[in-house]
Amino acid sequence: MVDVSATVVRSAFAAGAKLRHARVFHPDGLHLSGRLHAEYEFENLFGSGERAVIARLSKGAGLPGPVPDVLGFAFRVLDRDNKPWDFALATTGRSTVGRFVFTVATGWARARYGSLMPYRFGNSMPTWVFAEPDAAQPKSASIEALAQYLGEHEVHFDLIGSPIGGRTRKLAEINLRLAEGEQRTDYFDPMLNHPDEVEIVPKVIQQLREFAYAGSRQGRGEAP
Repeated sequence: MVDVSATVVRSAFAAGAKLRHARVFHPDGLHLSGRLHAEYEFENLFGSGERAVIARLSKGAGLPGPVPDVLGFAFRVLDRDNKPWDFALATTGRSTVGRFVFTVATGWARARYGSLMPYRFGNSMPTWVFAEPDAAQPKSASIEALAQYLGEHEVHFDLIGSPIGGRTRKLAEINLRLAEGEQRTDYFDPMLNHPDEVEIVPKVIQQLREFAYAGSRQGRGEAP
């Protein structure tokens, strides 16, 4: 059954990426770079001090202009061992149930990006990761408005960990600007790039996401 699921999911995402000549979701976005500063209790994962980050802000369906869309925030941070750790977040609800559901955002300042599925950091309880933007970001969902804003300003995000029934904690702060020069990657893969003691749960969802990412890479002509 797992083999059948792998084939179906991988093939579907490969076909979609090949048809679009781009990723299946979030085809258009802006490349950014900056720094992440972890809270003290999470320095054992992220490392201490300022950690290098590359990132991408995007619209999920690639809808034009200020049309509301599922917005995406993906980023790669160098962890404590200077190895890549990728996150791929999209706008979700805020409630216990809503965090499992993609939501349409009307603007960059109103977006709340979530991991959809929880992480387990070592022996921690399942924890959802959210990124909350600063209120000065554009009120519309226009890529052009965001690019214009980034021409003169940085954007700021608070990275939050929120278990169900547990204490919400701040994980880190991220500050980003438009990237200068060529971006080192055009995709972020949380299935491949993470510390050994970090995993997305439950494992069956992790496996399906791995198949989807592998299919999308295949459709774009990249190494599986």
